[in-house]
Amino acid sequence: MIISTSSLRRSVHRLAVAAAGAVSLGALYLVRPSSSALMFPEALHPVAVPVIDAIDITAILAVTVVLSVVSMMRKLPYGIGAVLVLSLGANLTGAAVRAWASDTAPALLPSGHIVAFAALCGSALLVAAPRFRPVISGLGFAGLLGVAGASAMVEPISVFGIAASLVIAAIWWALASTLMLYSPVAAEREERRPDTAAIAFSRHNGNIRF
Repeated sequence: MIISTSSLRRSVHRLAVAAAGAVSLGALYLVRPSSSALMFPEALHPVAVPVIDAIDITAILAVTVVLSVVSMMRKLPYGIGAVLVLSLGANLTGAAVRAWASDTAPALLPSGHIVAFAALCGSALLVAAPRFRPVISGLGFAGLLGVAGASAMVEPISVFGIAASLVIAAIWWALASTLMLYSPVAAEREERRPDTAAIAFSRHNGNIRF
């Protein structure tokens, strides 16, 4: 397989993002800034519990299997590996950080629910067809806000804790997406860019003969 300069450049950028995220995460737990947990009305608690309960190990495994099947159907050789790298890596890192920084204020620790949901959304973006990615991005962002809000209602978490959760998912997304750059089919698709309306119009006009 020939590795293009463009793929190498994108790989370096994504690995730099992963490295920056790891440094930021380490700095957060070395500095340990004081931050109070987010507060929401107690009346919203019953609404948040079902959201949190829905994100359990069974649901995570089920979605991971579905995304792996999508990878096989789309003939993305490295797709399954990327999904597993992102899902397992993010969730295990979140658990490791909570164990390593157990003496830190609970509000600073990453939320396993936010990490898991963000990792699944990132996995879906890696293996989904390009035409579905805007929809996944929009729904994923809205869902992530909902999960973050629900997490804050049922467990002590601060803005820093939410940020740590997202950074963990971002680190592993950068690594998994780097892997996808070297998947033969995915790399070829990455090189192709869909025409914008302006480009398509220009091409159409260029083919007109007077």
